[in-house]
Amino acid sequence: MTDELVLPTTGTRVPPLPRARMNADVEAAYDLSIATWGIPSNLFRTMAHHPALAITEVPYANSIIFDAGELTEIPDPDTARGGTVRYPTSGFLDRVTKELVINVVSLLNRSRYSITHHTVIGYNTLSELLPHPDPDTRAKQAEAMLLHLVDEHGDPTFDRPGAPPYTALHLACLRLAAATQAHPHGITDDQVRTTHRILLDHAPAAITAHGLDQYPGTDTPAYRNAYATGMLVELTWLTVHFSGLLNVWFTVLHTFDEASVADDEIDFITAYNTTVPSAIRRRNNALLGPTGWGDSPLDRTGTQPTASSVGALTP
Repeated sequence: MTDELVLPTTGTRVPPLPRARMNADVEAAYDLSIATWGIPSNLFRTMAHHPALAITEVPYANSIIFDAGELTEIPDPDTARGGTVRYPTSGFLDRVTKELVINVVSLLNRSRYSITHHTVIGYNTLSELLPHPDPDTRAKQAEAMLLHLVDEHGDPTFDRPGAPPYTALHLACLRLAAATQAHPHGITDDQVRTTHRILLDHAPAAITAHGLDQYPGTDTPAYRNAYATGMLVELTWLTVHFSGLLNVWFTVLHTFDEASVADDEIDFITAYNTTVPSAIRRRNNALLGPTGWGDSPLDRTGTQPTASSVGALTP
């Protein structure tokens, strides 16, 4: 199987909206998305057909994926103490854990746009943030951790012998995310309690990472329990945002990667092929299949199209 990203055999069903057709508010939100996410995105330009969605998308998505560090005041969870304590508005889970969760859910869903984009985001994030002083070692660890989330058949492999050293926090979040994606009604009280207990074990380190340990009232059992509950809410919302909403939306509309600087303001496909290690690209291609959309093991055309030949279904 080729290392190059497989291109779809049919076009997108909704063409991304060009700048010329955006009103001032939507264009401002589009520019904010570029400033925040680093690239122009067909996610935003597809959403731009619905102005209110487009305008609210960036702060909403950032609140569960990228934002961290902003603090607020809440009533002290230790109600006997009274008063208020400092508390995060978002970013309860660390970015490495979040990217592992996003990637495993997207791979299980075989959702093209999430697979391609969050493979790049996840690889870059892990390569930067994993706790090893050597950047080459971090990059190798990042490759192993993303590669071993699922195999080429889409079966979860993060719990198998020989998997890279995911932390207890990573595994707890991956297990609940994969189980939620597969069968949300099958989630048991014990699974949620077990996950919360592991989150509680990691809450003190997360509280320190936020700098919250310098404030009074953040070292009590009640505060740590509240923080762990925030982690659980963020984890489950992040999971279903991708599994139940964004990945399905991408799949239904056949949202395609940015392929042309002239049309899309960026050639993301080339960036993907030059950033993502070949072993991960091969695994991703196996999941996307010959159609490129992850929907069928059969190639309906028998040919591989070029990026310029992938058009839109709607006018």
